[in-house]
Amino acid sequence: MHGYVQTAVLCVITVLFSYIPSQAQIPFDHSPLDVVLSSFVNENGLVNYAGLQKDRTNLNIYMDSIANVSPESHPKRFSSPTEQLAYWINAYNASVLTGITDAYPVSSVKDIRLFNGFFNRQKWTVGGHELTLNNIENDIIRTQFNDPRVHFVLNCGAMSCPPLENRAFTGRSLEKRLEKALKRFISNGNFFTLSGNQLYLSKIIDWYRSDFSTKNRFKNPNNPDMDPLISYFIPYVSQPVEDRLRSPNLKVQFHEYDWSLNSQPIPSVSIPSH
Repeated sequence: MHGYVQTAVLCVITVLFSYIPSQAQIPFDHSPLDVVLSSFVNENGLVNYAGLQKDRTNLNIYMDSIANVSPESHPKRFSSPTEQLAYWINAYNASVLTGITDAYPVSSVKDIRLFNGFFNRQKWTVGGHELTLNNIENDIIRTQFNDPRVHFVLNCGAMSCPPLENRAFTGRSLEKRLEKALKRFISNGNFFTLSGNQLYLSKIIDWYRSDFSTKNRFKNPNNPDMDPLISYFIPYVSQPVEDRLRSPNLKVQFHEYDWSLNSQPIPSVSIPSH
């Protein structure tokens, strides 16, 4: 009799545990980064590095989590390609924040390591692998996901980067936020400017020209030689701007890149007069 009871109890326990997700299936948690971004990044995408340097707890927790887990090391924790892409965007942005905070105060990411070393030599542990920022962006994000809109949300810590968003990315809202970031890019005169027969674009578009060329969204039968960098943006602009973009005389140029740090202005301390 006792044997039957024992067997029944074991069966119940087995059934109960079958409904408890294993650690490998628990979705990855971006909330520590979300706290960092909402606390230290303002609505203009500028970062309070001095404040973050004093309170790094959540940033350290997040960096520890990505060091151990990634879509490559624990694929079951990322249920869709959008979950995977959101992870890599967050991992890139968080690594930039960490590298700058480690070195702060600096006036530019180019001051952190010579000869562009911040991007191509400094390494981060991600999912158990040592990766540079260039590895994350070029070998993973661009190669695996083939979505040029990532260039509107990846932030390299410079003023000419698209503004750092003050919330972490998630798979659920990623598509909507990428589209919003693209439209925000077009509305910002520092990145997208029409002047006469010239379209001035961010230098980022020039550096990653092949990404936008291969994802051409519009073809002009009256102008088959239209620069793909122009045609890519046509679906997102107003009719008057579209008419100007269709002009066969329009030429593309690029803004100078401002590498100064995307830091919030340090409040001036007023000294009371006697």
